[in-house]
Amino acid sequence: MRISVRPASAIFCVLLVILTATGALGSVSGKISGLVVDASTGEPVVGARVSVVGSDIGTITDIDGEYFIMNLSGGKYDLSIDIMGYESLVKTEVRVLVDLTTPIDFSLEPSPIELGKAVIVKADNPIIQRDLTASRVIFTSDRLSTLPNIISVQSVLSNYPGVVVDEGNDLHVRGGRSGQVTYLYDGFNIQDPFVADEGMHVMPLALEELSMTAGGYSSEYGEALSGIVNAVTREGTRTYHGGVRMFEGATHSYDVTTGKLGGLERLGYRSASFNLSGPLPGLNPKRWTFFTAGEYLHNPSYLPHSGRQNYTGIAKISIQPTNKMKFKTNVSYHYTTGESYDHRDVNGRSYDFNLDGLPKIERKAYLVGFTGDYAFNERTVLSASVNRFSTSTKLAPEHLFDTYWNQWPGYSEDEDGNYNGTIHDDNYLGNPDYTNPLEYVGFTTGDDFLPRYLYRESNYNALSINLVNQINKWNQIKTGVEYRKYNLDWDSKQFFNLNPYGEKYTSSPLYASAFIQDKMEYDYFIINLGLRYDYRNADISYNVTPQETEATYKEAESKSSVSPRLGVSFPISEKSVMHFNYGLYYQTPQYYYMYTNLQGNISSGLPLLGNPELEPEQTIAYELGLSHLIGDDLRLNVTAFYKDYQDLVTTRSSYEVAGNPVTYFNNDDYGSAKGIDFAIEKLPTTSNLSGSISYSYMIARGNGSNATDPYYTYLTSTTDTLAPLSEFPLDFDQRHTVNGVLSYQAPSDWQANMFGLKLPSAWALTFVGYYGSGLPYTKTDASGSRLGERNEGRLPASYSVDMRFNKDFGFRAGDMKLTLFVEVDNLFNRRNVINVYSRTGLADNDGWDTQAGLSLSQQEVDHYDNLYDNDPQNFSPPRTIRTGLELNF
Repeated sequence: MRISVRPASAIFCVLLVILTATGALGSVSGKISGLVVDASTGEPVVGARVSVVGSDIGTITDIDGEYFIMNLSGGKYDLSIDIMGYESLVKTEVRVLVDLTTPIDFSLEPSPIELGKAVIVKADNPIIQRDLTASRVIFTSDRLSTLPNIISVQSVLSNYPGVVVDEGNDLHVRGGRSGQVTYLYDGFNIQDPFVADEGMHVMPLALEELSMTAGGYSSEYGEALSGIVNAVTREGTRTYHGGVRMFEGATHSYDVTTGKLGGLERLGYRSASFNLSGPLPGLNPKRWTFFTAGEYLHNPSYLPHSGRQNYTGIAKISIQPTNKMKFKTNVSYHYTTGESYDHRDVNGRSYDFNLDGLPKIERKAYLVGFTGDYAFNERTVLSASVNRFSTSTKLAPEHLFDTYWNQWPGYSEDEDGNYNGTIHDDNYLGNPDYTNPLEYVGFTTGDDFLPRYLYRESNYNALSINLVNQINKWNQIKTGVEYRKYNLDWDSKQFFNLNPYGEKYTSSPLYASAFIQDKMEYDYFIINLGLRYDYRNADISYNVTPQETEATYKEAESKSSVSPRLGVSFPISEKSVMHFNYGLYYQTPQYYYMYTNLQGNISSGLPLLGNPELEPEQTIAYELGLSHLIGDDLRLNVTAFYKDYQDLVTTRSSYEVAGNPVTYFNNDDYGSAKGIDFAIEKLPTTSNLSGSISYSYMIARGNGSNATDPYYTYLTSTTDTLAPLSEFPLDFDQRHTVNGVLSYQAPSDWQANMFGLKLPSAWALTFVGYYGSGLPYTKTDASGSRLGERNEGRLPASYSVDMRFNKDFGFRAGDMKLTLFVEVDNLFNRRNVINVYSRTGLADNDGWDTQAGLSLSQQEVDHYDNLYDNDPQNFSPPRTIRTGLELNF
């Protein structure tokens, strides 16, 4: 396949850089602003020095007594203020949130001319965020440390209102398909472009802030139809801090010989992690700092042959050679190795008696990023970044994993890639350990293995530059451009049906973007107004007449889109804020949809043909919300939303090659989602008790739940050969969702007695609960033909409760603290149904009568029925218990 970068593409990107001299790196910083007044007169204090304690960052109040400090990384800061004639004042624990403004005002008491000892008070961070013009959930490092089950970003965000988790553990946000959420890591995109999913594991406990924006996002963010996940790691510190964390767990495991779950077993479920931050040795601690973290996780899983071993490492260096310059380097790496389990393959065969016949999985990912900031003055900051991100996935039979092998048209090892090898592995073929003792039909044994090989790798190099200018105290202009060049590698072989086929290709698509945004912050309203431009080029020449004998090649056309964004916040009072958000959003389709089988042999099998002319998928979104503070510590949020999805990718059959129908990808699907979220949160400002509860009502309808629905429907049904033209409830149409968190934190000075005995202090107990109404499914008869309307049936409702308890032990020497904890996922061991057999609507009965003929030995027919029908993947995971310790200093 010919791949080239056209001169026009290069010229376009160079012009964008020259004309805008700015960039599109995702934000990792926020702003502090405020007013300084005389406590006795209320008059503004002019010329006061406001500084970030422990750094050289600061500013001077203007003629109106106002100040602002830009480009602060997310996290906690202490602010000091000094001026002759007034007491010095320090406000501690000022929380800076990414993309937002934290208002911190000062009221100074007059004092003698000599500056005395500073008065230290804890800052009152805003409970209602006035400049938040769309719904967003924010998890700070403090909040993350109190939650159970924070193994991954997905496990944290699954309790966000409007999020539905499907049977494959994929996130669907506000009626969107999986793959419509973009993941940013320290501002860098870590998406796997082949499947539009998170391409690298992120350590939640290494984060300073994790947020998801679903209601609408500014023009700075693109390539997402449903939401933006922004994960920001911690910064280095002026003094040394660190910690280690270890846990060991136990869960119930599925026994393939009985078809049932056993009791709690340890199974080797364990983890060890560390973090360390501080100044680089021998250098100025205000200007040279580092943060590093690492994690090992072995999760054997409750399912057979599906364990994982994860290794993750982070190294981050921050350098500030002058007050105007700052540089950051981030190097992150992740490696996963594990196994894959399917109770039945696509042909209905079970590998439960032959688990080593199932595939092994290996994933690798790394990120190298460099960012430099230069402040021309207090109002103007230029940021530039370069980065490289790579992610790869390999899936192959376990005994052939380290051998390049080809299964086209037969099974063969292939060391050189020329399709000239043969299988020869005495340690596997004919191994007597793989047996079917009762000769059950449908269970593979001996030398059978799932005939699938996949290797995909994607990487990109990117350049991004940002310019932020605070024109005046009301207007902040941000503008940017980004250039991203991908290199994609795909190699897949399948024996999917009677005619095996495979494909192998490389490609180098190009992506570029530019945006401009004005944030206007007035007393009575805040406006985020922006415009975004995206450019996409598949950079491929492809055959437009594959059904003809003679090929006709064409260059794929480039695709462009323009996206207006508007967010408005109306502070009604000191305790109430309304917001409205409108946006037009585009996302590049998964590259698998563009390139698959363009070079493959489409005369065999039932080929699915890529389409490099796919248009970007589109969403128009509206949101209206209200935040209101009840009393001093109860926050109420009400949000209504509507989303219209257009140009979604689907599959269509249009012609035949060698008598076989050819299915290709196009943009014919559409859908919509509407709903309302209610949430009330109790903040820990007036007592040790905190928590939240939310209720979401949502309707998600469309003519396709994912791009390949029509293709697989054609494979399995004799009546449904075309995608529907009318709407139906989508697979992730969860009408009612309830999420709740309840936490009690007893501080170190907590005092309580029971039966005359003093109770221990310094402990916390947290519960996280979830309820979701049943997801839809399509009923079928014995032949697989549809009964009634699509997705007319509903699964049972699901619910679960997780728990965490921890007890802290302090040490007299320094700030060292030991924490012992217990975490329980699925506290009540609820086995929620996440999939059913379409013929019966049941998770453990496929509707076929048991027959003696299903066992060649005519024995244990009921046992066969239990093993074959009782698919453990139809149920949610059982209870898991983790016990561990943390040592922080």
